[in-house]
Amino acid sequence: MKKLLTLFFICYANAHVFAQFRLSGHIGGTTKADTIYLNIPFLFGYYPDNDVAIPVDAGGNFATRLNLPRQKFGNIRLKDKVACLLLTPGKSLVINYNSADSSMVFDGTAAAENRILDQVDLHSIPFFAKAYKNNAYAKLSLTELQDKVVTPWKATRDQHIKMIESSSLTGSNKKLIIQEIKARYILFLNDFARGIMDRTDGKSIDSFILQIFDKVPLASEIMPAGPLYWSFADKHIGYQETQLFTTLGPEKAKDPATFLPQYNITIDSGKRVAQLKGKSFVYWLLVHNTYPKNLAEGWLAQKIFTECSSGDLAYAKPLMDELTVNYPKSSYIPYLTGRISTLKTRLAANAANKEIVVADGYEKMTSIYQAISKLKGKVVYLDIWGTWCGPCKDELRYNPALKQQFKGKDVAFVYLDMDEDVKDVQWKEFIKLNGITGLHIRKNGKDMEQFWNELLPKGDGIRYYPTYFIFDKNGKLVQQNAKRPSDKAELYQQIQQYL
Repeated sequence: MKKLLTLFFICYANAHVFAQFRLSGHIGGTTKADTIYLNIPFLFGYYPDNDVAIPVDAGGNFATRLNLPRQKFGNIRLKDKVACLLLTPGKSLVINYNSADSSMVFDGTAAAENRILDQVDLHSIPFFAKAYKNNAYAKLSLTELQDKVVTPWKATRDQHIKMIESSSLTGSNKKLIIQEIKARYILFLNDFARGIMDRTDGKSIDSFILQIFDKVPLASEIMPAGPLYWSFADKHIGYQETQLFTTLGPEKAKDPATFLPQYNITIDSGKRVAQLKGKSFVYWLLVHNTYPKNLAEGWLAQKIFTECSSGDLAYAKPLMDELTVNYPKSSYIPYLTGRISTLKTRLAANAANKEIVVADGYEKMTSIYQAISKLKGKVVYLDIWGTWCGPCKDELRYNPALKQQFKGKDVAFVYLDMDEDVKDVQWKEFIKLNGITGLHIRKNGKDMEQFWNELLPKGDGIRYYPTYFIFDKNGKLVQQNAKRPSDKAELYQQIQQYL
């Protein structure tokens, strides 16, 4: 019996060793120690939380071991190149990167699949999406788009699929990579329609979206799936919405009492739910009712991860409740429970932070200058944002670097939040949880209008979230549409000129 137990524990220990993925390599042209980053998505999307820092020595050599619960895709950043990698527990990969021509040579037991991924280059931008502004394809008719965009892009997809099918990869790796290629095909067409096509012709956009998603199966051919497939599943919500509201017609789509069977709620109820629990919760209702169970579980887990990553406990908690009720044995629960516990700890730690200041009487403020006038002698950087705004929350990640840049200098930070009155508690929780130091004001949508009129009178530019402004030391507005925190050096220079 002792021998059997000893053998069991040896095998168990070895299983954990072999569950590691060994990544090493060399970056040519390196003369000093540096760090490269490998981002391994939770399921899909880029979040800095998922970055793995890998030290590079002065000779350009790097090596690390990754503990992986299952096969995962990752994106490695090597100087000016981002490459997609397939990481399989128990395998190894050696990358020799030539910085002169951005080429990579692979070795190791995971070389074959990664060599093919490099040839396919899932990160490359297709011809029709390279020029966002003044895009030559933006105003084409649906017939012209079919001929000049869809058909050649489909040919590229099919060429890549044929390459995978004729390779020596295992059957499961072939299925996995082909599924990513198919998802990428849809994703770029969807992004083109929603971001580049002529926005004045909404009907054409809707028709194009319905056309590209039509008859494309939602269910995954292989699990675990890659990040592009999961992103496709996420975008499928937009397709279903387009389909739903096209069927309803413009009149019913405007009626708050219209019942939405996919969501099992009325339009008006959906708006109230979104206001209190976030848009992701409303989308969850559709996903829960229309997606395969395993797909719905993964999508929900990703959204909880996303809200945690954004530091939004108020939106993460109701989604987490749904996960535990609908999938009590979910393998995602322990990790996500830990993420939520971390947020609660952070909130408690920042509760008494005196540098996070909610302006006295903010409810009655009618002018931004009621706050700016009290900060004379300092350059003021004003951030207009909302807790509901994804891009706004993305920009908040760059605040620590911005504030470090001007630490000890005469710069003040003011945050003007647009959230409805029912979200007052959530707003205060969010700023404390995320440690957003500075002066905070909140206005509802109606009252926000007069602040916009002061800052950006009609005709001076588009009012969007987030938007930034700079006031000089005398309290004068000197910069509309200032650079964003993510612009880093460009913003620092803008602020510096007024110091």
